Amino acid sequence: MGRVIAVAGAVGAGKSTLIAALGRVLADTTAIQFDHYERMTRQPIEEVRRWMDEGADIDRLPVPGLGDALAALKQGHAVLDPATNAQIPPAQHILFETQFGRAHSQTGRHVDFLAWIDTPLDIALARKVRQFARELDTGDPAETAAFGDWLSAYLDNYLGVVGNLLRFQREKVAAQADVSVDGLLPPEEQAREIGRAVAARFA
Repeated sequence: MGRVIAVAGAVGAGKSTLIAALGRVLADTTAIQFDHYERMTRQPIEEVRRWMDEGADIDRLPVPGLGDALAALKQGHAVLDPATNAQIPPAQHILFETQFGRAHSQTGRHVDFLAWIDTPLDIALARKVRQFARELDTGDPAETAAFGDWLSAYLDNYLGVVGNLLRFQREKVAAQADVSVDGLLPPEEQAREIGRAVAARFA
């Protein structure tokens, strides 16, 4: 039976990079992403604000099929990634990139081990903005101007809603982690620390 090793952290904390590093540290791994199932980020920012104002019940966040996919992987069955249509094969260690760890009951009940990346929010934001800039820099002046407008809107949303959501995430999720790693450490060092903790837990 496979084990779900979940990695949680803020946007820009380095979850994807750490998942890749864990794939090199732990034997027999596969990976699945919360982002490929969630619907929240497709909602208007006002819907997210309303959700927070109404108590921010994490279990109200729709992630259709993700709980079933985690259960299937743990039982040794392959699943289909809904975002890429690629097959996710089963493995001993199921690396689960998630925002909400055990706090989201539909998926959290399948988590056997939770690692939290403790990255300062200003550093995480700077990393994410740098990523956006690199991905969207085409050299076209019109597109550069459009990116500037988009980035301004993104930062307005961050100041108005997303920053509060990330602080809420830290409060709810980090406290349930089995290990917390320094988000400023190199990913390979983070992965080795988590690998040692996983080995000790399941020895």
